Amino acid sequence: MRLLERLLEDGHDVRLLSRREVEPRDRLMVIIGDATDADAIAETVKSADVVMSALGTDKQDVLSRFTPLIISTMQAAGITRILTVGTAGILQAHDSDHYRFETRESKRSMTTAAEDHARAYELLDASPLDYTIVCPTQLIEDASVGNIVITADVLGTQNSGPISRDDVAELVIQAWENNSYRRHRVGITTES
Repeated sequence: MRLLERLLEDGHDVRLLSRREVEPRDRLMVIIGDATDADAIAETVKSADVVMSALGTDKQDVLSRFTPLIISTMQAAGITRILTVGTAGILQAHDSDHYRFETRESKRSMTTAAEDHARAYELLDASPLDYTIVCPTQLIEDASVGNIVITADVLGTQNSGPISRDDVAELVIQAWENNSYRRHRVGITTES
C-alpha cells in the first residue's frame, strides 16, 4: 500500500487490481479481481504507461501464475516497463552462481516464497520487457535504521538489516522516474 500511497500523493492516475474493495480516492480506479485472471489483468493495465506490482506470494505459486499473464498482456498492449517488488533471496549470492536463498547467505529456512519469486524473475528475464525487481530484506513499518544500501543484482552488504516499506516504495518510484535499473534486480537493505 505504500507504493499506492506514493503514486497518489505524487498526482498519478492509478488503476489498481485488488481482491477486495479499497477506499475510494481521487485518481484511483479499483478493479476487483484476482491476479491470476487474465481479463482482470487486461482491464487493469488498459491505457497504462507502466505496470507496478507489489504482489506477494502465497503457497499456491501466485507469482508464477501471474507473471506469464502480465507479460503477455503487456506485450499485447504495447507496454514495455514493469517494476515489481521481490525478495532479497533472489539476488545473486556473493560467492556462487546461485540465488541467495539457495545458499547460507540467506537467513530464511523456508524457501517457498523465494522459489516463487525466482520463477517470476526468470520469466521476466526471458521476456523482452524492461523490468526492475526491487528486492528488499526484512520489511518493517517504521523508518529504516542505519545506512541504506542499494545495489544492482546483489545485496550490497553481508551484514544486512531491516528496510522500511517507505524506502522500498521510494526506490520503485525513483527507478521508474529515472528509468534506472532496467532489466535488473535491485537489492535494498540497511547496513547493520
